[in-house]
Amino acid sequence: MRMEIGRGVMCDTFDQVKRFVALRSDGKERDVALLTVNGEARDTGACNFGLVQFSAAEPIAHMALNGRPVTIVKITVHAFGNGSAWKQVSETVQYTAIPEQGRMARLDLRAPDLSGSGGA
Repeated sequence: MRMEIGRGVMCDTFDQVKRFVALRSDGKERDVALLTVNGEARDTGACNFGLVQFSAAEPIAHMALNGRPVTIVKITVHAFGNGSAWKQVSETVQYTAIPEQGRMARLDLRAPDLSGSGGA
């Protein structure tokens, strides 16, 4: 399984990340858009910004953010990072938006081996 690392907004559902992209396109700042989506979902953790280790990036839709194309992607999160350490979590499906001209920040880096087996 290929692991990747990315930083960005992740939401519990496709509709939530779609709403986040629409709010950002309407000129809302990232934090305002996150608060809006979480308020509408009545869940303060529905969408979050973070650094994650993930697998299985599956494109499911295309949208525009401020006129630039983005792809809505379904990912499986395996760990959350704080910049210096990783916390493994049970596999969790999340949805994120990735700019078409690039990838989420640092997606091209190999993910650290969290299994302790020294790599595959």
